[in-house]
Amino acid sequence: MDEKPHIGLSLSARLLLLTAIFILLAEAFIYVPSIARYRKVYLKEHMETAHLAALALEAAPDQMVDEELENRLLKHAEAYGVVLVEGEKRMLVLSKDMPPKTNLTIDLSTEDWMPMVMGAFETLFQQENRVLRVVGPSPRDENVRIEVIIDEAPLRMEMADYSRRILNLSLMISLFTGVLIYVSLHWLLVRPIRRLAKNMAEFRENPEEESSTIVPSGRRDELGQAEGELQSMQGELRKLLRQKDRLASIGTAVAKINHDLRNSLSKAMLMSDQLAGSEDKKVSQLAPQLSQTVDQAIDLCSQTMDYVSNSSPRLEKELFYVGDLIEEVISHIQDLCDEESETINQVDAMAEAEGDLTQLRRVLVNLSRNALQMGASRLEYACSTEEQGGCLIDVSDNGPGLPQKAQDNLFKPFEGSARRGGTGLGLVIARDIMRSHGGDLILLETGVTGTSFRLRLPRVEIA
Repeated sequence: MDEKPHIGLSLSARLLLLTAIFILLAEAFIYVPSIARYRKVYLKEHMETAHLAALALEAAPDQMVDEELENRLLKHAEAYGVVLVEGEKRMLVLSKDMPPKTNLTIDLSTEDWMPMVMGAFETLFQQENRVLRVVGPSPRDENVRIEVIIDEAPLRMEMADYSRRILNLSLMISLFTGVLIYVSLHWLLVRPIRRLAKNMAEFRENPEEESSTIVPSGRRDELGQAEGELQSMQGELRKLLRQKDRLASIGTAVAKINHDLRNSLSKAMLMSDQLAGSEDKKVSQLAPQLSQTVDQAIDLCSQTMDYVSNSSPRLEKELFYVGDLIEEVISHIQDLCDEESETINQVDAMAEAEGDLTQLRRVLVNLSRNALQMGASRLEYACSTEEQGGCLIDVSDNGPGLPQKAQDNLFKPFEGSARRGGTGLGLVIARDIMRSHGGDLILLETGVTGTSFRLRLPRVEIA
């Protein structure tokens, strides 16, 4: 994070560029009506100047002036000729000997906004000089209409000069405003964001160090809230990391203890088998209880090790017939079945699914053993297909149902067991296996008439 972003990619540079662009766009929208109005004002001013020249002529004796004065009046009005129209009377008051032929007539009294804009840009981009005949009411007297014949070239030069001034002013305003916004946003946003990013990078490199935790700046806006949330998240994450390290140490210790304990339990199992053949009736009666206790201890060790060491089971998926899997499960639980126990396989012989056979067998055996150990005498297996194409495997029993405490803590390690001496890890591991398949393990129902679990597998992807 020590590298600073390239100037062309930094947030500050983008903000500066966007500010300048937006201001120039705003100025462009202002420029369009401005240049049209500038042209109209220019023409009106020339009409007013022409009217003043005509009034000067009327003030002369016999309304006659010599040729030199007339040329001076025309030069002042920058016109080839001036015509006054009063009612039906039309009078050429000032004119050169041979006025040039007009190329375009502009009536200021009838020109709308859009033709005015189009006319302004037509004048601005005109390459050759045109002679204009400008018609409109006199600014001095609305009852008098004036016609003035002028060149377009001076108008175009004035409009070009005005455009350059507008462009220069727009650039100055854009640059000045952009710099102000750049400095403000850099101070208010960019610097705090960089501080956040730098702190995140430092925390990523060494999350367990207290010094890598961000210290909130005390701002009360969204960035201040983000700093506070980041500080809380870093604190919670640091606790989880430390807890993970402790659990890893515990896991290592449990693995060593488990190894020694299993060896001891194996010896206890051999002793139990020998005691079962004892001629002493009392001793032979206690032998099965001892054997059952040893089995529970071995099962506890195995489940604990699975839970501690197995975060995500490794799967070797394959296509299989669900009915064949159920038959294997039934054969694995025969040691818990007696003469009254009944296992019913209602799965269609052609029902197929995809998954890791070993892991799925483990899940089904765990559910079946739990049911038999809770007192169920009947197990029923069924298979169906959901609307999305997934496979649903239901395991139902006629046992007494799960206690309320077990239902409330279902799938919680060391809390969700329904039988005495259980750890609740079996269901936790079973659900982890199903979720690693992309499916799930859910409790459908439980009560005095029995319990039903459902295994959901995603639909088979056909290559």
